[in-house]
Amino acid sequence: MARALVAGIQALPLTWVAGLGRLCRRLGYWVDARHRRVALSNLMMCLGQEKSPAEIRALARENFRRIGENFACGIKTAAMGFDELRARVEFVGDSRIISPPADPQGVVAAIGHFGNFELYARFGQFAPAYKCATTYRGLRQPSLNRLLQSLRERSGCLSLSAVSTAARAEGLHEPARRDPGPPV
Repeated sequence: MARALVAGIQALPLTWVAGLGRLCRRLGYWVDARHRRVALSNLMMCLGQEKSPAEIRALARENFRRIGENFACGIKTAAMGFDELRARVEFVGDSRIISPPADPQGVVAAIGHFGNFELYARFGQFAPAYKCATTYRGLRQPSLNRLLQSLRERSGCLSLSAVSTAARAEGLHEPARRDPGPPV
């Protein structure tokens, strides 16, 4: 059933997927009481002196919608080809990193867990001089975890389980199959 859902999401246009993800998590805000309470509590602790209770509830609802949008778009973009993705994505920043020389020096870049973070795993397709790696936290359901991992593997990025990162990080020092350069 999960594979059919993923296939259905991937068959839709990206803008529809984004809207569908927002709608599902909008409903999730009302259904998922435990996470709603955590979000409201955290926002109240951080912003309770600056924002009204209504503003905090609005921020929590928008956060839920954005999580749904990002998750759904992560599923969709995993199936998008490079040319289709390139029309929608632009990596900007220091030109020494974005457009490295043919023989780049070692670079380690760390990013936050913001937006459609699954897209960051595709950075290596835009800057093939780099070998990219990412960490992830596996899901409790083994079949869903395998499904999401199969989507992640399509990026060509080395995926390291947060549980076993230390053990697998040794692989970063081994030559890459396509010799993409130092880890990013």
